[in-house]
Amino acid sequence: MSKGKRVKALPTPDINQDVSLELIAKAIKAKRTQLGLDSKTAAMLCGVSIVTLSKVENASSGVRFDSVLKILQALGISLKIIWSK
Repeated sequence: MSKGKRVKALPTPDINQDVSLELIAKAIKAKRTQLGLDSKTAAMLCGVSIVTLSKVENASSGVRFDSVLKILQALGISLKIIWSK
């Protein structure tokens, strides 16, 4: 972790709802802040650029899905696919 300003932990969003870009963004940002990681450090640990991490955390379009998966995995967030009939 860098020695910059302290990261304020955000609460975990209600994840018992249909998945959306906004829900994934909130979950990623909440987990990052709960781990006490600033954006720069988290991006480095996730293997993505800080611009990519910022786009994901702000639910911006144009981000590759493999980048989102890298971030989720690095932060310890599971994404499950549930097949409904």
